[in-house]
Amino acid sequence: MTLALPKQRRGFTLIESLVSLALLAILMVTLNSFLFSMSELWGDRRDQRLFDQHVRAATQQLRQTLEAATLGPGASGVIMQDTVTKDGTTEGRLNFLLADAGRLANWPVSPLPDIDFSLYVDTEKGLVLQWQSRLELERDLKDFHETVLTPFVTSINYEYYDATLKRWHVEEAPLHDTDGTTWLQPNRIYLNFAHGNLKATTFINMPIKRVGATRP
Repeated sequence: MTLALPKQRRGFTLIESLVSLALLAILMVTLNSFLFSMSELWGDRRDQRLFDQHVRAATQQLRQTLEAATLGPGASGVIMQDTVTKDGTTEGRLNFLLADAGRLANWPVSPLPDIDFSLYVDTEKGLVLQWQSRLELERDLKDFHETVLTPFVTSINYEYYDATLKRWHVEEAPLHDTDGTTWLQPNRIYLNFAHGNLKATTFINMPIKRVGATRP
């Protein structure tokens, strides 16, 4: 009886092996080129992404801070009024009161409650909160403190609604009432960010104080 031997599997020929290696090499070169192009594109937009993230975070922090000033029955809300600056002059700024300043205040000694804040832009520092506790012993000496929210805000614009003309208008500086003694309350503020060639503008609606509200 003759035993049937299994058929041997045919291996790759030299030409087939060379063709396979060539195709694999082309695939690897194509994949590397794609990954390099993607990483190069990702790297080129890195500054833009980081800037956009900073703009969103700074705007959100200020929005939440202003909203916090409207919470609770004792909240004063956010008010445009005359504010004494560190130089002793007076200018119109958005002011608000917080019972607890939290991370917005870097106290030189022990933290105090009931902090008056005013918001303004310094050409060298950026968007700044000037603050002082109502319990500070040296309050009459204008011992103000400052917290820089972001160094990239170059200006604030103020949006108002003209009920007579029935239109909205944006101003580079806060406006006085017709009598010239009180400040008009803006409906919205715009924060203008800039860092080199990168620019962005965001807005914050002025929160409304509701009597007895625990959330705006």
